Amino acid sequence: MTELQYPQNAAFWSDSLAEELLQFLTNRLRCPDTAAEITHETFIRFCQTSDATPINNARALAYRIAINLANDYQRKIKVRNQYNVDINPDFSADSYTSETPGPEQIVMAQQRLEALQAALGELDVECRTAFLLQSIDGLTHHEIAERLSISRIKVYRHLVKALAHLALRVENG
Repeated sequence: MTELQYPQNAAFWSDSLAEELLQFLTNRLRCPDTAAEITHETFIRFCQTSDATPINNARALAYRIAINLANDYQRKIKVRNQYNVDINPDFSADSYTSETPGPEQIVMAQQRLEALQAALGELDVECRTAFLLQSIDGLTHHEIAERLSISRIKVYRHLVKALAHLALRVENG
């Protein structure tokens, strides 16, 4: 089993320093999760910095790193909020969904439209007219009844018949 090895200057880091930084960052950022992430990043950068240069004051170095990371985070949030942009670091072309239909969706829509047109052609004239007046022109049952000189109950029956027929034909191809 491999043993985890810390850099030699990581001894300057202590649990009390980590808790102190976590509390400081939580108060500053008002988000415990973000504060924990920045505290962890502070530890990593602390170890990298302490390996490269000798440490005179470990606490001051840890605070300077934490403050810089917190400032960077706050600037990034300010830019996101200003431009109302949510940057996703895990973005990939596969995760992007285009609002423009692809070739497959276009063909499927054309097939459904053809099936709808064929099914409309199978309806009797009065039934088809009632359906088109409601769905295309947005007329009420009363207005359709007046225009076709039929009762509202007859309009209702035509619409039920048309919808049932279209649903059956378009869905089952």
